[in-house]
Amino acid sequence: MADTLPAPDLEALAEVMRTLGHDTRLRLIATLLAQGETSVGEIEALTGVGQPGLSQQLGVLRKAELVQTRRAAKQVYYSVASDAFIAAAAFLAALARTAPVEMAARADRKAASPARGSAAMFAKIL
Repeated sequence: MADTLPAPDLEALAEVMRTLGHDTRLRLIATLLAQGETSVGEIEALTGVGQPGLSQQLGVLRKAELVQTRRAAKQVYYSVASDAFIAAAAFLAALARTAPVEMAARADRKAASPARGSAAMFAKIL
């Protein structure tokens, strides 16, 4: 990548990546991306993430400014704060362009084959 991001932008990018590095938070973002603005009750039903874990993880996403909220009476609705992902998307797109094609093909083959030493293999041995 010819252009490098200034240090403050890299810190913000690292924070977005850390926040998204949790499977539950990533599932919540994916759900909101697919569904659009969604109430907390609907998010719970769609993801299977129950209280209080749901509230905790939505709070982390809210604090990181990756989601936005809207209150209507007693309902709280969440949606993805798209602008928060612009730098991360650009960075990941740049990484994808620099990855050799054979490296991507190797990753695809690895994902398709079962991992050695996995729990499934262990259970098969028993």
